[in-house]
Amino acid sequence: MTPATMNENDLLRALRAAIGDGRIGVRLDCKRLLHTDSPIAMQADHNRWIYGVVAFAAWAWALSSDPMRGLVALVLGIIFYFGYGREWVYRRMRARFHDATLRDTGAFKKLWHLRGVTLCDAGGNACASPDQDWRRFVLDRVLAEGAEP
Repeated sequence: MTPATMNENDLLRALRAAIGDGRIGVRLDCKRLLHTDSPIAMQADHNRWIYGVVAFAAWAWALSSDPMRGLVALVLGIIFYFGYGREWVYRRMRARFHDATLRDTGAFKKLWHLRGVTLCDAGGNACASPDQDWRRFVLDRVLAEGAEP
């Protein structure tokens, strides 16, 4: 198949292979990609942490009958979320990108319209969403090397 006859599905398949081989790197700005329209951001990931923190604080308050202990538990839970929980959410987003979004052209295009995705090759050339064209990047940087998708 020649690059001139390739459609977006073929280009995404070539990009997925290049990422898998390590020829292309991906940087995800998860803070920017925590958008309602993002196919890799799931509100449920955050909700489970929020519910856990609130339940922990309520448990501490009920166990001691002291609102101050409940408040301390709430603060500790929030610190734990920002220290560990947020990175867990970001890991899930990155896994969703590699497991699902790179296999679904529609989801990848939807994600590409948001800011926060950057493709990089070994030479330092970068292609950032949404201002640059990922299809041209794949044609110029992946398929120009002679690799088949």
